[in-house]
Amino acid sequence: MEIEEVFQEFGNMLYRVGVVMLRSRHDAEDAVQDTLIKYMEHKSEFESKEHLKAWLLRVNINICKNKLRFYQRHPSIPLEQLGMVYRDEEDCVLMEALMELPAKYKEIFLLYYVEGYKIREISEILKLSESAVKKRLERGREKLNELLGGHENG
Repeated sequence: MEIEEVFQEFGNMLYRVGVVMLRSRHDAEDAVQDTLIKYMEHKSEFESKEHLKAWLLRVNINICKNKLRFYQRHPSIPLEQLGMVYRDEEDCVLMEALMELPAKYKEIFLLYYVEGYKIREISEILKLSESAVKKRLERGREKLNELLGGHENG
């Protein structure tokens, strides 16, 4: 079957399974998309439409379980709720500025300030030289200072 046919035939079913398992429309949509990608990568033929349906369900459920496992191991706070966690206005401003930093600075800040890794350990984790880690910390602080309007914080 062509991918469009598979989506028309089984998309709603896969979506419903995803919503029930993940309790999120967006995550369910991602799971359906990931399932269809797996289908497109699948090389062998299916014996019947029922065999295809069973395979799609199994793949979709496994993808949902993997997402749930990931969320358990990596708890996070949705951006919309960030303001509820950080009640102090100064903390909210700081968190918003941190979110604006390029990823290469965010990851260094996260490892250094939040997780408490030393520069040497960060260089090993990110496979960077120690001087590169120090430079990113320095540039990240400068960028954060700019985002905060030139005021010294933390």
